[in-house]
Amino acid sequence: MQQKSFTDRKGKMEHFHIIQALCRIGMVQSNDSFKQQVIRLRDALKKEGLKKEATELDSILRFSEKSVEMAPSKVKRSMATFSGEELTPSTPLPVNKETSIPLAEIRFIKDLPEAPPIFNDSVDCAIKAIIEEWRNLDKIASVNVDPIRSCLIYGEPGTGKTQLALWMARQLNLPVVLARLDGLMSSFLGTTSRNIGALFSFADRYRCLFLLDEFDAIAKFRADPQEVGEIKRVVNTLLQSLDARKNHGFTIGITNHDNLLDPAVWRRFDIQVKVPKPSRGVMEEIIRRHLPPVNLKDSQIHLLSWLLEGGTGADVEILTRWIKKTFAVSENFQHEFLRAIQQFIFLNGGRVASDKKDVLLSDRNSLRTNLGPLLRLNKSEVAELLGENKSTISRANAKKEK
Repeated sequence: MQQKSFTDRKGKMEHFHIIQALCRIGMVQSNDSFKQQVIRLRDALKKEGLKKEATELDSILRFSEKSVEMAPSKVKRSMATFSGEELTPSTPLPVNKETSIPLAEIRFIKDLPEAPPIFNDSVDCAIKAIIEEWRNLDKIASVNVDPIRSCLIYGEPGTGKTQLALWMARQLNLPVVLARLDGLMSSFLGTTSRNIGALFSFADRYRCLFLLDEFDAIAKFRADPQEVGEIKRVVNTLLQSLDARKNHGFTIGITNHDNLLDPAVWRRFDIQVKVPKPSRGVMEEIIRRHLPPVNLKDSQIHLLSWLLEGGTGADVEILTRWIKKTFAVSENFQHEFLRAIQQFIFLNGGRVASDKKDVLLSDRNSLRTNLGPLLRLNKSEVAELLGENKSTISRANAKKEK
């Protein structure tokens, strides 16, 4: 009996976005049997000539491998190295005595992100090194050294620094005490120092990963002539608290403005990791992760990564949300795709470079002749983007050449 093909009469695989979503969900559990079935499906799709679908499954498998490499189950249970009481939903939080506003919030393990963030290989290797140390505590102890206990993560806004820190906490099987240091500042600087002390005392008491967001709000350069002496004493309090913290648990500081940090702050962290803006290739991977259940063609994803080149992961989230909403209300999404992107540009002008705006908002004939060279697409792919046939694109290019 002849085996039934995956494709319909038009050579397309129906409902692949649902299969893709199921594979992503299943791979989170790192089940070997499930993984083998995904590999079988990928190989079968390749054999059928469905290269795009096979590539999508390859991407899911790659992300799964990263997650398995750093899975919490592989971190040694000698996490007793992190001393302290257990945090619970009823644990009272420290508060600012002036305002009674909590100085921190707790993120429990079940609420932390499961999927590894998407970064370039350099960042991946740096983070893997931290997890590897905690996976091999016995070996590290055998040479009489301590594992990494603190990390400074810096880079531009929207590059995924906080998500990275939260994901690391999940890999270390630790809840997070999250404090945004800009919220600790008080009109009375003596109160600010007390807030810092109360916050560190709380984190030191419990078994947790201590996450200091907006770290530059307090850890400023002490030699800045604009700052008064009391501010410098606040920075000293922070530095002393960081020193004492090393004996209690893991600490991560996050800043968008590393140039503002006091030089002594850098020495308080065992490692410093810069998170750059995503490259075009990384941008495409982030787009593919955020798109489901919408299933775009490769040419459309190339256009989106080109459009956001130089942007951040936060920009990707905003654009993919727009695409999903357009998909939900559109009767012919593929035909209206380019119009949806043009609408996004009108509504989010600050996220798109002016030269790219000029290209995508130009007349139809210019689009037919310019998109191919700019995005390195062939005429069939340009036709896909514009919802036209290949002959129309060929005629426009022939006319331009003449």
